[in-house]
Amino acid sequence: MFSEGIRRALGPVLRTVANTAVEKTVAPPLQPAAKAVANFAVSSFERGSSPRVVLNPPPVVVQRPPVDLTPPNAQGDGTLGEGDWLNVNSTDGVYLRPGPSAESGQSILFGTGAKLKVIAPPDNGAAVQGEFVYVQDARGRQGWVRAAKTQEMSADEVTNYRAARNQSDAADKYQGIYVNQFDAETQVGGDGRNANCGPTATLMAFLNEGLDIPSIPGITHNGTAGADVQAVRYWGNRVSDPSSDGVTTTNGETQYSLTTENSQYTGFQDVKNAVTAARGSWAKVDANSESIKEAIESGMSVVISGNFVEAPAQGSENADPVVKSDTWAQGGGAQEHLVAVVGVTPEGNFIVCDPAAEVRTPLEVTPGELDAFMRGNAGAIGIYDPTPGPRSGA
Repeated sequence: MFSEGIRRALGPVLRTVANTAVEKTVAPPLQPAAKAVANFAVSSFERGSSPRVVLNPPPVVVQRPPVDLTPPNAQGDGTLGEGDWLNVNSTDGVYLRPGPSAESGQSILFGTGAKLKVIAPPDNGAAVQGEFVYVQDARGRQGWVRAAKTQEMSADEVTNYRAARNQSDAADKYQGIYVNQFDAETQVGGDGRNANCGPTATLMAFLNEGLDIPSIPGITHNGTAGADVQAVRYWGNRVSDPSSDGVTTTNGETQYSLTTENSQYTGFQDVKNAVTAARGSWAKVDANSESIKEAIESGMSVVISGNFVEAPAQGSENADPVVKSDTWAQGGGAQEHLVAVVGVTPEGNFIVCDPAAEVRTPLEVTPGELDAFMRGNAGAIGIYDPTPGPRSGA
């Protein structure tokens, strides 16, 4: 051990030696820190103490979330979960119920062969509760069915079933903008029977382009897509034909006029009027699949007109119009019809939002099917938001 006097005498010598060693052995950028450590050590020697060195610091505990080892749900794996498709295999069918029990009542009877999709119930609870599973049918009707009266479809069965109805994963990505014209009218008190394909197709184009249609003056918007459809009809038709704008005035109060006015057709001039009201822009598009593809790739959504029926072939004994066999399925008895084309797949197919489609989903259709729909009633108008301009490559 050194006495206090010796420690003080040796301190300056040690400090000089340490700093010289640092200057010779340590890179210049690191020298200030190295000298500080050396000076601290010499100072501790001069005081007769040394810095404490923790040789075994406590381990650092890293909190990690628990690992979910449950395998993801897959179609046909024998375990029911959200997203699975079911086939009704009971010979007496299965009832749709409001609750997960036989005592909750029964409404629709799904027959053998009906296809149902498992979805989350409205309260976001479990989709499978006891003997019952929450489902949605092709028309969008939801409720509980007894699981034992159904069978989970295989992945191939689901693929074939959906493809036959022009449904695909690419089209599913646009479900958030899809509106069914018949369901929409019931949301504002109507009976679901209407000719609202034009206003509904235009609304879906607006939703895809980020455009907002103003509410109808004098009518409180109830927050539904149905109220937006009526607003499109109002702003589209009020100038050209007020008798078809979907509203009436009684004792100074503006009210919906759904039964008669919603049965009136809308045309492209009405679409243009509604686009102006939504502060959007429109552009003429040639009514063929190639021009529509170019318009969509430039950032537009395109409302097109077409027809599901046509005159019979020459020489046919049947004189009545026939349903076309080379386009997608006719829904709601639609004939002359307007739909929104909102996307193009990498393979060159089109995403079509048909407001009368029975499946109530966007559809993926081929260029040939799109052109076949337009045959005999061809028309097209591009819609876009002028503020950012058409989105190149959207």
